[in-house]
Amino acid sequence: MKFIQITFLSGIIFSCSPNLKFSKDKAAFEASAVVQRYKAVADMNDFYFELRENGYFEFYRQLFDSVKNSRYPGKYTRNNDTLLLNFYNNKGKEILGNKALINSVKKEIIFFDNYPGVKKRLIFN
Repeated sequence: MKFIQITFLSGIIFSCSPNLKFSKDKAAFEASAVVQRYKAVADMNDFYFELRENGYFEFYRQLFDSVKNSRYPGKYTRNNDTLLLNFYNNKGKEILGNKALINSVKKEIIFFDNYPGVKKRLIFN
């Protein structure tokens, strides 16, 4: 009986995992090419946001131009210069927000959520 309870509990935990949701789309994500790339440089981490074909995006941080130390992929829908972001992991939404505005003249992207104010600003690279 205890084995069944442990199996059931671990099934619930893994089914709610953002990695499981992403693993379904991983092949299509990796096959899609990068269309636009934005970058912000900070003291320790550089921030990158890449728009890909087929409505995918990836936000990641990179330590000293080496290895990605955090990665938040997702899907987006675009309406003119506005993006609605749907992260696989909600931590990405906490960092950037769920909306983005692309300014083609200044070559930048501005992230925000439902509350007024800018969360992050990245420059086209």
